Amino acid sequence: MDNASEKRRRGRPRKTERPEGEVHVGELPLMTYEDVVDLRAALFTKKIDLGKSGITKEQLTRLKEIFGLDYDTLSAMLAVTNRALHLKKGRDLLNRGISERIIAIAEVFSLGYNMFRDREVFHTWLRAPRRSLGGLVPLHLMESLAGVEEVKLELLRLDEFML
Repeated sequence: MDNASEKRRRGRPRKTERPEGEVHVGELPLMTYEDVVDLRAALFTKKIDLGKSGITKEQLTRLKEIFGLDYDTLSAMLAVTNRALHLKKGRDLLNRGISERIIAIAEVFSLGYNMFRDREVFHTWLRAPRRSLGGLVPLHLMESLAGVEEVKLELLRLDEFML
């Protein structure tokens, strides 16, 4: 190791040091409505790996469109500033915390899409106050991780009731 360029840095490689394709092989997951619907049936290990490898800005933009959200709502749900989302470009990776939060939110949407079988009906349900949630709007509750979990539990209760 005489040459300084051959020295390797310890720890996790920087984003710029990661080889292209190491982040996601093949097509990016969570890029279509069908990908979101199928997330409910995905193994938890796949979701963990997806969170660890990171969600790209491109994936986030696609999810925003699928979920019918604007950047203000999305940034509130992800607990980041609107500006932070806009500064990322194309295949830039979001940090692990934000990526895992995106996956948790996508799981709620997956559950809702599977239950309601109609994207627009579910989006309407998300935007209206629910007596079972103390008169609060599910979409606004999803601005915290506890709220995401509560909306998910409410959907599961509804699913049981509908059977």
